[in-house]
Amino acid sequence: MDKKKQKFFNDYLEIITFLIFLVMLVVIYVPSVIWQEEDAYKNESRSRMQNVYSVENFYNILTGEYEQDGLKALRLVNAVRDSLTADSLFLGEQSVKLGGEEFLIDVPKGFDVEYDTTFGLRRVAKETVVDTTVTVLMLTEDGVEDTVYVQKRNLKETLSDPLFLNVVSENTFERIETVSYFDRRFRKERDPYDFLSLPDSSQFNCPLTGDPYIIEISENSIRVSSPIRSYRENRYGFFSLKTRSHGYIIDGTRSWDY
Repeated sequence: MDKKKQKFFNDYLEIITFLIFLVMLVVIYVPSVIWQEEDAYKNESRSRMQNVYSVENFYNILTGEYEQDGLKALRLVNAVRDSLTADSLFLGEQSVKLGGEEFLIDVPKGFDVEYDTTFGLRRVAKETVVDTTVTVLMLTEDGVEDTVYVQKRNLKETLSDPLFLNVVSENTFERIETVSYFDRRFRKERDPYDFLSLPDSSQFNCPLTGDPYIIEISENSIRVSSPIRSYRENRYGFFSLKTRSHGYIIDGTRSWDY
């Protein structure tokens, strides 16, 4: 074989080797990307099913029954939470009118807290707190003068104590305090007449297919399940995203926990 043919053969071999390397890279990399996408859809779908069940559970707490129309349940639950925001005494038996329909409900104490902890993300923040400590002179039961330190907000009680003598001094200082709160995940700019703010209506549809979740009610039992039975969608020509049902929730028991 002369040098010209040898060079051609080597160049051809390098091209083939490079193409094989690319094919191997694609075969290894692309499926992993698709699997990550499948997992992301599955996790989001299960999170939405949990939110749908939670909405139905809150509706049941208020009315004593479940509602086949998930959006109706959502409107009522969010309306009650909004009413509690405006009036913390919106408790017990109440009447709520929505969309021309009247709902007779029973709002338990702590409904707003349970609602926020269910649909909110726990956040931690640091705040600067200003404290004032007052030094006062008091008599002990033995008649001896003693110095006592009290918070200024509690000073009124100390002043009314028969053993109180007088205020010696006040000292103010700042401290950093860590506080936790629940961030409303679905909160958005909203129309004052829109009751789908937290959570919103998108939670009732599968993120992969856009189909609504299946809500099945039997007596006082409820099942929320994925609308997917078998799904396949082409990716990059030679590959496909495939998945089966994302699971179901029956009366709070989730299929993916077992």
